[in-house]
Amino acid sequence: MRSKRKICSTLVIVIFIFSLLTNTVLFGPVLIFSKANPGDINQSWHNETTLNVSVLHLEPRINWYDFQYNQSGTWVSRRNQQIDVNNSAEYRFIVNISSDQGWDDINYINITAWYDNGTESTTYNETLGGNLNLFLQYENTTGTAVYGVLWPSNEVAIGSLTDVVVNDPLGSPGNTECHNVSFTFIPGYQLRYAPGDGAWDNTINTTNDARSWNFNISVTDGGEGAAAPLTRWRTDEFGIYAYAEVASAGWPTITGNPGENATADNNISVIIRSNNNYSLSILVDDLIHTTNPAFTISNESIWVRGGDLDARMNFTGSGPVYFYGDDVNYHIAEDNGSNKITSDVEFRCDIPLGQQAGDYEATIRYHLKTET
Repeated sequence: MRSKRKICSTLVIVIFIFSLLTNTVLFGPVLIFSKANPGDINQSWHNETTLNVSVLHLEPRINWYDFQYNQSGTWVSRRNQQIDVNNSAEYRFIVNISSDQGWDDINYINITAWYDNGTESTTYNETLGGNLNLFLQYENTTGTAVYGVLWPSNEVAIGSLTDVVVNDPLGSPGNTECHNVSFTFIPGYQLRYAPGDGAWDNTINTTNDARSWNFNISVTDGGEGAAAPLTRWRTDEFGIYAYAEVASAGWPTITGNPGENATADNNISVIIRSNNNYSLSILVDDLIHTTNPAFTISNESIWVRGGDLDARMNFTGSGPVYFYGDDVNYHIAEDNGSNKITSDVEFRCDIPLGQQAGDYEATIRYHLKTET
């Protein structure tokens, strides 16, 4: 009996093993053995999502700006430095602007600059005159940007406007539009001299160098509803070198007889350029015979008048005659225009009795001095 039971147990085990092998091969495993994690699981981290918040300003942002000189094709900063006014040097204001509301909202970029006349209380257009003020404007109210000079009319040569789309690294890529906008111009000869040395000190006030050119860059966003309009601005300054030039002068001709007080055939014009108060004097050498230098006429026999000098004056040796101002006092600089034309300069010669016949010639020396 024990033998039969043993045989049956053995048979059951054999059948079980056979069944297990048969099902695994033909149908896949029937039984799955698993093992439970040991110990407690008390925390889990998931760091694959983010919270995104876009902070959008209603007003535009002026990220940076500069005032620059075109030095052989390379723009170099002249902010807080003096510039030339030789009617050929090219300058520009450049400003980097961001708008979170879209560039179409940028209606105006206004650049005003003015000679402060030695006091920081002045503002744009309180001192009228093209040589004392500058107003450049970018207008974008119709969808087509327009660049122009509103003031002055002929004291600067307007250049080009360049509008370049760039990236604002601090802005919102899906919303922020950022542009570099530059305004180029060539200043005329008589934009007012300003010796400001650029001793900048933001702890005092934003434009604090006496006798300088202050400038203001303002950006206006049209906005919507109660937010309109929104304007942001930056102020700074630069200086201007003194400029003086006698650009041209006529050639007076006198014909007369001995003993005659002869006047030139026509008055002549003298064209000068000065960007500050000035004096203009004239000195004429002794007249010398063109073929026989032994014969001369003293310059004391030559008389002139013109400009602010209404009465004729003669030369006394090496002493000059002044048309404007004198060696101490200066004529007030012109507020407008790129030159000063004096068209009433008259020459006269008292020809001595018995003077040798023939042609005489003398060098005319004009001296224009700008106050600095």
